[in-house]
Amino acid sequence: MTLRHVVSWKFNGASREERDAQAAEAVAAIAPLRESVASVRGLSLHRNELFDGDNYDLTLIADFDDADGLAEYAGHPEHLPAIELMKRITAARAASDFTL
Repeated sequence: MTLRHVVSWKFNGASREERDAQAAEAVAAIAPLRESVASVRGLSLHRNELFDGDNYDLTLIADFDDADGLAEYAGHPEHLPAIELMKRITAARAASDFTL
């Protein structure tokens, strides 16, 4: 079984340039978790390319063995600063978790 965790964020930057900078900051904070959190089986981040301003700006796709693995990731000490960053730069968040 694989549990897929998908999160999309809409950033609060007023311009495309500001949102690009926020996306780069978010990627820099989140991407290393792929290596530092043992329960992560896969993690990728994708910047929106079309319909800027309408679509969400950045999407995370992360895979775990199960809900316990996701919980380990969510509470991991190296993940907590990323959570605080995302709260500061995000206007909206949408998430979905499902089994593959």
